[in-house]
Amino acid sequence: GAAAQTKTFNIVVTPSAGKTWKMVTDVSQLTVGSQIVIAALRSNYAIGDTQNSNNRAQTAITKNGTNISFDDSVVEVLTLTEGKTAGTFAFKVEEGGFLYAASSSKNYLRTESTLSANSSWNITIDASGAATIKATGSNTRNWLRHNSQNGLFACYSSGQNDVCIYIYA
Repeated sequence: GAAAQTKTFNIVVTPSAGKTWKMVTDVSQLTVGSQIVIAALRSNYAIGDTQNSNNRAQTAITKNGTNISFDDSVVEVLTLTEGKTAGTFAFKVEEGGFLYAASSSKNYLRTESTLSANSSWNITIDASGAATIKATGSNTRNWLRHNSQNGLFACYSSGQNDVCIYIYA
């Protein structure tokens, strides 16, 4: 019979070909099912994939104009779902469950397994991309913000640093 032939192919895989992580500048760009990353508006950090007891650590990203790139093994890629409250979104984490504002007395951002009003978020976005993300439940420390001093993302009643949203589109 004919001798076996071996052929070598060089396959170039372009990760997420044609898709990029772009900054959201209008809330109308967000839809249920979208994959998003929440990042600091004025520094090169996003929400990390590790849930600490009371917050999420920051992890480094690379910004290029209005796009970002990152190591998706350490950045938390969130899936938007419908919140419990009309007109809100929930942030489903990769390991299951939802980010939520967990306290009225402490700056807690935790993950809960069952969707609630505290894991249902009102989102507004201004022209600069700054996102106001506030949980609609009874917990009053409900504003998702970046704490640059301690290198984390948590929920506050005031202060801290603006966040923005990047969408995979």
